[in-house]
Amino acid sequence: MVRILTTIKDIARQVGVSPSVVSRALNNKYGVKESTREKITRAAKEMGYYPNAAARSLVTRKTETIGVMMADISEPYYSQIIKGMEFMASETGYTLLFSNSYESLEHSKVLQKMVDAERVDGMIIVGSNIKEKNYISRLVERGTPFVLVERNFSDPRINCLWVDNVKGGYLGTRYLIDKGHVRIAHVAGNLDYQVALDRLEGYKKALGEAGLTFTEELVASGNFLWQDGYSAMKELLRYQPLCTAVFTANDTMAYGALQAITEKGLAVPEDIVVMGFDNLDFSSLTSPPLTTIGQPRYEMGKEAVKILLSLFQEEPGEGVKICYSPELIIRRSA
Repeated sequence: MVRILTTIKDIARQVGVSPSVVSRALNNKYGVKESTREKITRAAKEMGYYPNAAARSLVTRKTETIGVMMADISEPYYSQIIKGMEFMASETGYTLLFSNSYESLEHSKVLQKMVDAERVDGMIIVGSNIKEKNYISRLVERGTPFVLVERNFSDPRINCLWVDNVKGGYLGTRYLIDKGHVRIAHVAGNLDYQVALDRLEGYKKALGEAGLTFTEELVASGNFLWQDGYSAMKELLRYQPLCTAVFTANDTMAYGALQAITEKGLAVPEDIVVMGFDNLDFSSLTSPPLTTIGQPRYEMGKEAVKILLSLFQEEPGEGVKICYSPELIIRRSA
């Protein structure tokens, strides 16, 4: 037996109103009496009405889906950003479609399909790869609604959310200096990323302000992974005299640094103190608990979705630029 689907027109005939009133009622729009809305809702339920998302998409040209591109969604840094995004999306009835860019928007086939086939209403792009400037500019030119997270793009039309990473690098290094350390190492992140460059700049700024010389041999870089922190710290421990403090560009690399220091037979914080960046959930559980720089990742995720939704309702104009302030989180590793 072929099942005949109930339509909005069927409900309208049943209740004795126009199809447009039914549509407004079922979509919680204005201009419908509460008593009428209740009748329509009850009739829709009794008649087994289910909204046809595909048909609605053809009419409205809206998919009610937001595409989210991240370098690697498995990284713990993204967890709070994702939670913030999911909260705001669920509040507004949108679905999030996540994909990994693997550090290259230019070569992401998934992103190309999302944008070219209009499978999403807009994009949230998390990352600060400075090599992607041209691709971001092309998204602007084609009119794709999008928000950048982790990057302050100079184009005034682009919506950006980021943390003041120069200030964060400065806060972390300044704290170590104020604790009496003068030989402070830095495990930088991937220097193709703006966040890594800015945190390194903050480190240098704090050293200069304190009259301490920036020393190239005290800087090693990685790719924000714990393995990179481990190998970078092993490299730094070869130099004499030893550094007495290390500031890592993220918490994940700090975990690797803690392991390398322990394997060397040294103790944290007695022999070397360690400072991270991000305030990941696990950082309060390391041994010892990690002193770090916090950033409001959950709020950034919520705000990114909020801004994008506002773009769907407004004509393109000047972009929103929001810079968040980092916070020093003091625990026992430094």
